[in-house]
Amino acid sequence: MQTGPMEKILITGGASGMGRAAALRLAKDGAWVMLADLDLEAARQATGEIQGLGGRAQALAVDVADPDSVRALFEQVQQKAGGLDMLVHTAAILGDTAFIEDISDQQWRRMMAVTLDGAFFCAREAVRLMSAGGGGRILLFSSVASLTPSPGALAYSAAKGGVNLLARTLAVEAAKHDIRVNVVAPGYVETPMLAGLPPGFEEYIIKKTPLGRLGRAEEVAGLVAFLASEEADFITGQIISPNGGLVI
Repeated sequence: MQTGPMEKILITGGASGMGRAAALRLAKDGAWVMLADLDLEAARQATGEIQGLGGRAQALAVDVADPDSVRALFEQVQQKAGGLDMLVHTAAILGDTAFIEDISDQQWRRMMAVTLDGAFFCAREAVRLMSAGGGGRILLFSSVASLTPSPGALAYSAAKGGVNLLARTLAVEAAKHDIRVNVVAPGYVETPMLAGLPPGFEEYIIKKTPLGRLGRAEEVAGLVAFLASEEADFITGQIISPNGGLVI
């Protein structure tokens, strides 16, 4: 399943995990991928790997919680690529396991700033750029934690739930610009972020998952590739959750 010829795709959080896997897959399919991350050196390493495989990639720095940084990122995209066909927004934080009585004001605000505000800032700039260029696609990453209660991850779940409704509302608003907006809400996937969960949690999740395993980043990347393709032209406002049957 191929993207269009040399489509210009920006991936936030593209230096690791599912963002990195999506970048590798989209570049393999022929896209020009721009990897934006807080960790610029890691983004450069990922782009180096893509370039080594014959793909076209560019590393860029961004702090998605800072609207000025996001604005500067999209100005760079416009200058370097002359426009944008797709935004894949994966940047987020997980935070420590904590119940509501133990969540500090600072922890709550940091989660909202990175995970929800960051999605808003990036989507806003993407709409501004894409509407001037005749349309495009926005794919925001949420989580299975937004679809079912996840005790101990209240702030994360709330932020990701906000991402879901942000995307669905934006899908209606942006349709007039020929911009499709969807959400990927992965279940538990083998990524560096998952490694930060409490001991024993992985085994607990595997037992609860009908397919009896964690997901792989490459499987999520395959879904991203489909949503980047022409076959997905009639899909907008949807929350798609590859989770192994954890939520049925």
